[in-house]
Amino acid sequence: MSETTKLKLWDDNPSLVDLLGFDAVVEPIVEAIGTADVDPLAIGVHSPWGGGKSTVLNLLEKRLKTAGRYVVIRTDPWQYDNHDDVRGSLIAEVLDQLGSTFNSDGTIKDRITDLVKRISWTRVGLALGKGALTMQWKPDELIDAFAPRGRSDDRSMAGFKDAFNTLVKGLPDIDRVVVLVDDLDRCLPPAVMATLEGIKLFLAVPKMVFVIAADQEMVRDSIAISLGETNRSGAFATRYLEKIIQLPVTLPRLATADAEAYIGLLLTRTDGATVAQLDALARHCSDRRQEGLAPLLSDLGNLNWTPSQETLDLSAQLAEGLSSDRLANPRQIKRFLNAFGVRSMVAQSRKVTITTAVLMKMLLLEDLHRTSFEVLAATAKSDRPALLTAWEAWAHGEEKAHRPDNINEETRHWAASEPSLADLGLDLGLYLDLAASLLNVRAGEETTDAVIRLIGDLLGNSTAARAAALVELTALGETEQRAAMEFALRQGRRLEDLDVLFEMTVQWADKTPSLVDLVIQGAGELLHRLTTGTVVNMNGAELKSHYQPILQRLAREDGIDNMVAQAAKIEIESSNGH
Repeated sequence: MSETTKLKLWDDNPSLVDLLGFDAVVEPIVEAIGTADVDPLAIGVHSPWGGGKSTVLNLLEKRLKTAGRYVVIRTDPWQYDNHDDVRGSLIAEVLDQLGSTFNSDGTIKDRITDLVKRISWTRVGLALGKGALTMQWKPDELIDAFAPRGRSDDRSMAGFKDAFNTLVKGLPDIDRVVVLVDDLDRCLPPAVMATLEGIKLFLAVPKMVFVIAADQEMVRDSIAISLGETNRSGAFATRYLEKIIQLPVTLPRLATADAEAYIGLLLTRTDGATVAQLDALARHCSDRRQEGLAPLLSDLGNLNWTPSQETLDLSAQLAEGLSSDRLANPRQIKRFLNAFGVRSMVAQSRKVTITTAVLMKMLLLEDLHRTSFEVLAATAKSDRPALLTAWEAWAHGEEKAHRPDNINEETRHWAASEPSLADLGLDLGLYLDLAASLLNVRAGEETTDAVIRLIGDLLGNSTAARAAALVELTALGETEQRAAMEFALRQGRRLEDLDVLFEMTVQWADKTPSLVDLVIQGAGELLHRLTTGTVVNMNGAELKSHYQPILQRLAREDGIDNMVAQAAKIEIESSNGH
């Protein structure tokens, strides 16, 4: 890229600004929490990985705290320290945050202390059962620790729910306690079950609301796994989840217009947007969404700050190019933009000039259609324009145009999209070679059909054809010769007898000395297959001093054929005047 750019990356954290139009989801959840028809209430916020569940919890938390009638508690079972007692950790966190909210009320503090003691005693029992407590206990103390407790005993969980109900009922000036549970679908199956049991068995009392953000299918699978593999485990898991979740809410998939706006809002960071300016843009998108207008980032004249036209065009191109799966997933959109940021910086550091639009299109090919990208990268540089021309003609439905060999059918939309790549020439070739090297993909050689034919003659059986091919090859430009030599060494290693390969490449390097390093490298890689003929050819070359390290290795290293080793020693001695 010609201009100096700074790397912009987007983190994986949920947003505090509604960039996705989730207000339409948050509003009914707030309404449901504010009604008393279902009490207690459990709401499930469902979407696949990266669908924006945590962002919805952020927006919901902000709305509820603004209302002033709710205690909002945020918890994440995936991050609990005590994985042996997830249920106890969940209950303890709820109690701890209630204690912090009402720390000046002595009655509430005493009730919380009583409930915390009950949890503590269950953890003592758990630790004893696992052998985690190794101190010496007297028999009567052990019997007392494991003795069944009555509901009124402050060391028993039997009466916990009633005591917790009394606590919540007595919270002053509070309509609801709302517990936001995040990342449940990241937990192992036992932790998922323990969290749901903690909610259902101990915390589900009047005035309590639970908003559980998770991939519903993963939670259902965790329940089924916890029950064991039986014919009925799947059905039971479904019923179990339905019994806990009264109000399921599924996050909408992003439509193309929403994805375009989301990408545009993210890219405004590259234009230097402040948080306030980003928030104003997000509200503008929300207003247009409610009015059914598209594109959402349009008619921006009434705003104090607007993104550049390049950013708006780029967001439209990306939204059009990304597959439907990527459009539906905000996290994958962020990751693609991060990959773009890194790749643009690498291209700039390697002095590869490529426009933003072309870079985006090439990265889409690499990301969405990897096998077709590899076909393009592996095509000889001189043949790439023809491939791209045929590819785009097929994509546009031109008469008699056919899909190129080994190109996927799914690339039609990509190839038809702007900008066209067929006439970009050298700049695109440099980028393709860079991208191929970063992905460890073979890039196309600078070998035309004519050069391939010459290499075939060079390594063939006819002495006259070899000599004629060598004359034509050494008449090429140095860059073309180097690419041709690399091709010859790759092809030659397939020969059963390497005599011809190194006879001709040594002669070639004598005429073009800049190629001698390639001959040395090739000989080193094929050291144990070299013949006495190669030894003689190297020692008889005009540049024979350059091949002395190869001869030294042949003379000294283990595993070399004895005749070859002896020939190398003789040639070394003759070179030294013995």
